[in-house]
Amino acid sequence: MILIHGVGLSQAMWGAQKAALGHVYRVITLDMLGHGASVAPAADAGLDDYADQVAELMDHLGIDKAILVGFSMGALVARAFALRFPQRLSAMVLLNGVFNRSEAVRATILARVDEVRHAGPAANSDAAIERWFTPEFRAAQPGYIADLRAHMAGNDHHGYLTSYGLFASQDNFGADRLGEIAVPTLVATGEFDVGSTPEMTRELAARIPGAQAQVIAHARHMMPVEMPEETNALLLNYLDTITQAPITAGEAS
Repeated sequence: MILIHGVGLSQAMWGAQKAALGHVYRVITLDMLGHGASVAPAADAGLDDYADQVAELMDHLGIDKAILVGFSMGALVARAFALRFPQRLSAMVLLNGVFNRSEAVRATILARVDEVRHAGPAANSDAAIERWFTPEFRAAQPGYIADLRAHMAGNDHHGYLTSYGLFASQDNFGADRLGEIAVPTLVATGEFDVGSTPEMTRELAARIPGAQAQVIAHARHMMPVEMPEETNALLLNYLDTITQAPITAGEAS
């Protein structure tokens, strides 16, 4: 199982999932292109390049097929992988992903990308953190929030900008080919995720044959971090219905 984080983050976001899922599955995390210890994407990189990174990691580790769990932009990467390497995918979970934004919403997010272009990765991190977490979590976890803010500010400018630009503009990537996806798929989000709404989740799931859509009550965007027990239960309950997997864990960049 390979876990793919969201834009501006790193594989560190998956700590709670590695702990819970690692008892049952071989869990591998990676830093996306332009994040953490990974190389920067090319100036003209597209989602297929991010999917290729996952395939190259699998080759390096000797993995023929994997379950992909993608969060936010990671869900876009997982979708790209599913269309580019269908024979290497055994199941897929798309957490807090985006699909078919309105033109007004897309314009708003592209404006945030312009802020990053001119002012760097820290340009809108405070607003993002407010969207991602409940006020209660932010108040209870000031150290985590401070570390996250510092991490986001420290992202490579080019890598972050390229990734954020794709996240902002590619919500309909492969929309006309989603019917080709032929593996078990779960699409899930939080009830109060304003960027990855329940409506998006249901619409995306409806495009993928046999996909299930689920919404975690009371959750915002960063539900794997703020609501790990609920997120882990969602993942384990779904995956238990489709597969059995060996135990081990690891990470890579």
